[in-house]
Amino acid sequence: LVIERFKTRPILTATQDIILADIAEVDRPWIDALLRQHAITFAEDLTPVSRWSLACPARPSCGLALSEAERIREPLVAEIEHALIRHGLRDERISLRITGCPNGCARPYVGDIGLVGRTPDDFAIYLGGDFEGTRLNRLVFERVPLNEVAATLEALFAAFATGRRGKECFGDFCERLGPEALRALAREAAEPAKVVA
Repeated sequence: LVIERFKTRPILTATQDIILADIAEVDRPWIDALLRQHAITFAEDLTPVSRWSLACPARPSCGLALSEAERIREPLVAEIEHALIRHGLRDERISLRITGCPNGCARPYVGDIGLVGRTPDDFAIYLGGDFEGTRLNRLVFERVPLNEVAATLEALFAAFATGRRGKECFGDFCERLGPEALRALAREAAEPAKVVA
């Protein structure tokens, strides 16, 4: 309707967005109102991790998928957002990529965080890419149950919030620490608190 009525030019992006180009300034308020009336989400309405997350279609659409990706994206992103908020990182720009198999259609190997389906319920977690997608991340956790992914990442968010250097990004922080140190942080956070007698 918007394209027909206002003669805009749609641009499909590699980050699964649609940009409406060639909009006359006078038409902008009408287009915004029409899109909002039809419950279209605007970029400014999203938290950064939600805005910059991608997921492949995965199961049941893709015969190669070992796990879900697109259908778990929203609830998983919500859990990750809550973890970020608890550590004062709500507005941190983090790229999250989720795929249902190692083929990596959502480019999980270059994001700050890459989740790759290993079984119907387990994901490998890759960390240390960069937001621009110019550095490969590294395998840190091989098989993490879906219901433990956000908690595993939260341990690292806590360390990032207190241990980052200057304006260091999450991917840079993970790359600097390396897989062994990141695994140690997650193990330490998972250990029950010791009771002092």
